[in-house]
Order: sequence, then structure tokens, then C-alpha cells
Amino acid sequence: MAVQSTRHATQAVRAPDADPTDATPRKSRAIWRHLLVLGGYALLSVALTWPVASRLFTEVPGGGDAWQNIWNLWWVKQALLVEHTNPYRTDLLFYPDGVSLYFHTLVLTAGLVGIPLQLLGFNLIATYNLVLLSTFVLAGYGMYLLCMYLTRHAWASFVGGIVFAFSPYHLAHTSGHMNLASLQWLPFYVLALLKAFEPGAVWDRRTTSPEADQPAHPERRNTTKARLLWSVAAGALLALNAYTDWLYLIFLVLFTGLFAAWKLLVPSERRSLGLGVWPWVEAGTRLAVVGVVFLVLSAPIFFPTLAEATRGYAQQPPFEVLVYSSDLTSAVTPSELHPMWGAAIKEQVNNTGPYLPIKNPSERVLFLGFAVLVLATLGLWRGWRFMQVRFWAFAAFTTWLLSLGPLLQYMGKTTFTLFEVNVPLPYLLLYRLPLLSIMRTPARLTVLTMLALGVLVAFALAGLLGRRYLERGRVLSFRNAVWGLLLPAIIVFEFLAVPLPTVPPGWNVPIYRQIATEPGDFALLELPIRPFGDYMAYQTVHGKPIVGGYVARQPPYATLAQTPALHYLEDTVAADDPISAQVTGGAGVTALKDLGVKYVIIRWWAFTPEQKQAMQAKLDNLLARPPDYSYPSDVVDVWELK
Repeated sequence: MAVQSTRHATQAVRAPDADPTDATPRKSRAIWRHLLVLGGYALLSVALTWPVASRLFTEVPGGGDAWQNIWNLWWVKQALLVEHTNPYRTDLLFYPDGVSLYFHTLVLTAGLVGIPLQLLGFNLIATYNLVLLSTFVLAGYGMYLLCMYLTRHAWASFVGGIVFAFSPYHLAHTSGHMNLASLQWLPFYVLALLKAFEPGAVWDRRTTSPEADQPAHPERRNTTKARLLWSVAAGALLALNAYTDWLYLIFLVLFTGLFAAWKLLVPSERRSLGLGVWPWVEAGTRLAVVGVVFLVLSAPIFFPTLAEATRGYAQQPPFEVLVYSSDLTSAVTPSELHPMWGAAIKEQVNNTGPYLPIKNPSERVLFLGFAVLVLATLGLWRGWRFMQVRFWAFAAFTTWLLSLGPLLQYMGKTTFTLFEVNVPLPYLLLYRLPLLSIMRTPARLTVLTMLALGVLVAFALAGLLGRRYLERGRVLSFRNAVWGLLLPAIIVFEFLAVPLPTVPPGWNVPIYRQIATEPGDFALLELPIRPFGDYMAYQTVHGKPIVGGYVARQPPYATLAQTPALHYLEDTVAADDPISAQVTGGAGVTALKDLGVKYVIIRWWAFTPEQKQAMQAKLDNLLARPPDYSYPSDVVDVWELK
């Protein structure tokens, strides 16, 4: 494999008239280049997520789980700055039991970023939107740095960042999934891991190119200390991803395993690990440093989460894994969010059963992009002689194959021929490993596929454009204009998801402002008793505990089962159930007041006509009086248990 030092690569792309001794101008130009890259991604973030920026303070993309993440931002600030408590435990949900948040998608890193924004006066809607927009900017920049390390080509690296940051996967998860949209730390970890194992970039442009017959000679300039520092950085970034989302931690561990296997099993890669007789010892030492640093930094949540996993409620049934696996056609099915053909694609998917229609729309948008696939294939073909290029093709294919889940799904089906044959896939073996049985969404491995494809696209463009592209004093040729501008434009067009659907919050019901001013400790019972993120968003206004809640893994809730008045109000209990005898005649109201519930608030819009009729009968039995407050425009009724 052709490798070179960072200094060596920098010299290779320096303009012919540059003065090697003039370091200050070079440093200044480098700073401006990074600022331009960040500015470019910022502009693209505003344009490709429109109209989020224009509705910064009033609406959020998608709604749904977004309200849960609004609560996350509020709670992290509340826990750390007001209550001075562990943010991974709260008594405000599942009253009066409280709940652990170690298995919840708390996204602590987003919460920490959100604290200064809230202190500066931004409301929760604006804070959420700004944090969300920042994921696109940082994801693009991290990917740019990774591609620059590998190709030393600024424009090709910028396009590689576009492929990863604005992929349909990322744009689809802006609709409520802050934890999955927070993919920006992935390329930073991969970059640190590569630097811990490799001293330089893949091509030396002074002596070779993708078209050259011979690779550059390896030049090892990284010291043991430098490799150690990058190993420490990789461990810290792995911990950062753990504090963002456990799923991305698992993905990065899987990627690290693929990377280590490649290094140890490919002879030329194994020789590049070290100069000693036992190169795998040095490689093992670097991985050990990564692991130790990760464990030290993530210990406050890693070990409590392992303990929480023993409770069993986090385990998911196999059917969930099938539902949230990728279909074989998903990679080439254009995005349902596209402004031109999105509606037609959505209708087609909804008519392809049995599995495709029941997938969450944000989970089934897994389009890789036709232009991306063509460019990635071209990059692999032109750079086949380079083992680095082969590795990224291997990573892209392997992660995509694993994203298909335990059984092959094609056009929504898992059985084929008259004999109803199932086709098992490699993920079936991974499913038996610890923690992976908890991960119900193999399709999300597409995020690593897009990362690997972004690198291959950067390789392809770097080879097509060459080092003279946009070099000082050069005239932009028609050929380079086509390859350098038209191809990225096609990628962006295929990825388009504008306008993103945005929704306003529903917390403007006046009763919440009133409750916020009332002294004393009491709780709210929000109906229906379902895992609604909306209830958590309302809590950011009134600040009181609520019965129930919505976390990523719903825990056992003893109070709900042991309190007849609460159990009676569940959707699964009929109005004439025998338990009704325990709640009539004021007994149910007394039980609720003894529990600490002061307000019962119902949202009639959440019921079907049949459910509404049944709930009205239950409330007549339990409360036996009209509501104290009614808000027809919001379809909300409120009872105060005085």
C-alpha cells in the first residue's frame, strides 16, 4: 500500500511558486480554506434543510420524536444547572417511580451544546433547530478532514463531505431523530483511528496518481508518541459517540473490527503496522489504548448501562429486527422526501408488503444515490491497485450487507419460491452477540455505508480532476468543470428533500402556563396513557412530574399496574371491565389524589371515534363531572382534582 507522511503530502500539492520557507502565509491560507469549507457546509445546511432556518424559533422538522428530543435539551440543562443531579435519572417521568435514562436516547452531547444556546436566550425550538443544523456542518467538515487525509484534494474532499453529511439517511432522520441525526462525530473517530495506524495519506502526488503504475514508497515519519496520541484521541472520540448514541458506538466498534481484521489479514497491510517482527503486537497496543481511554471517559454511563441491560426490558423481539432491516431494493429506491418524485415513491413503497409499509418512513429512506454509486465504482476501478481504496470498498459492501439484517428482504418479502425459502444473511450471526440483540435496527448501518462511499467518491474525483484543478494561474477547463461541478450538482439533486415538513409545538394550551405558576409538589395525568413525546414537551412549560412518559425503551411501570384508577384508563381496558367497580363513587378520584395527581388532562384528537366513546364512558365512571377547563380549539379538556 502506498503511504506517505502528512508533511510529504502537503508539499505535493503546493503551488509551483510557493516559498517552502514562508510558513505564515501557508498557515493563513490553510485557516481561510477551513473557514471556507465550514462556510460552504453552513450554506448547504440552510439550503438543503429549508425551511428550517426561516422558521428557526417557531417550528421543528417532522414533529413526532422531535418533542422527546426537545425535552432532552431542556432536561439536561435542568438536571445540571438547576437540580444539580445526574441527567441519566429523572423523577419527572413515570411518576412516582421515576425512570433510568441510560437506555434512553438522551443525546447528552446535544444537550451540552444546547445549554449555552439556552443561556443566550434562544428558546427550545431555536435551540433544537440550531443543534440539528450544526450536525450537517460538522458532519461535512469531519468527512472533509477524513477525505483530505486520504486524497490531499480539497475539492474532492469537500464533495465527499457532501455525500456523507447530506445523505438521504441523514435528511430522513432530521424528522425527530436527533440521536441519529447526530452522526457528525463518526468521521472524526475514523480519522483518528486511521492516523493511529497509518503515518500518511494514500497517494504521493509528486510521484504517483491513481493512473500511475507504481505507488509511492512508504515513508514512516509518525513517531510512536504521535501514534499514541492519535490512539488516545480515537478513544476520546469513541466515548463522545457513546454520549451521543449507543447505536453509533456499536457501529464504530464494528467498523474498528473490520479495520483491524483488514490490517491483520491482508499481508501488505500487516507489514505496514510496524517495523518489528510482531506487528500485531503494536497494533494490539494501539487498540488497547483506544479501549482504555474509552472506558475511562465513558465509565459514568457505560457500566450503569450494562447493569440496566440485565433487567431485560431493553431486549427487542426478532420481528422488530426484521421490520427495521433494509430491503434489497432500498439502496436504489430514491428518497420519499424528494420534491419531484417523492410522493410517487412513497405510494409505491406503501403498496409493497408486508414489511415495507410498516417501517417508519424515516427508517426506510436508505437511498445511496445513483451518481454516488457510479462515482464510487469508478474510484474503485481506477484505484484498485491501492489497498486503501480496496478497504473502503470492502467497508461499504460489508456494512451495506449487514444493514440487510438477518434475512434477505426483497420488495417487502422474506420468503421466496413455492417452498417459502428464507435466505439467511451474515447479520444473523451478529444478532447472537452481546448488545447487538438489543439493537433492533440493522438498516441504520447505512450510515457507515455512506461514510465509506463518500471516501470512494473523493478518490474518484481526485483521480478525475488531478492536482492541477483550480491551481493558481490555471484556467478551469471544460472537462474539469463537468467533472468537478456537474457531478456534485447531480449528487445534491438526487439527495434533495426540500421543503422539509415542519410543525409548531402544541404546548400553547393556557393551562400549562397556569400550572407552572402553582406552588407545591403534584403530578399531571395526561390522557391517553401512551408513550407520547408531546407530553414531555409540555413538561418543559409546566415543570411538574407526569404519569408515564416516552423513553427509547419503555421500562416496567409498577404504579400503572398497581393503581386501579390508572389501569382502568389504559386503552387495553374496556369501559365495563370489572375493575370499574373499584373506581366509581369517588374511589378513583381519591386514589389519584392520594397518589399526588392534581390535574387530569385529555387530548381528544388522539382518539379514534370508538376509542373516544370508550374513554368518555370511563371518565363518566371515574370523575363523574364535566371538565373544569375546556379548550375547544385544542380539543383539550382538563379536570382539577381539588
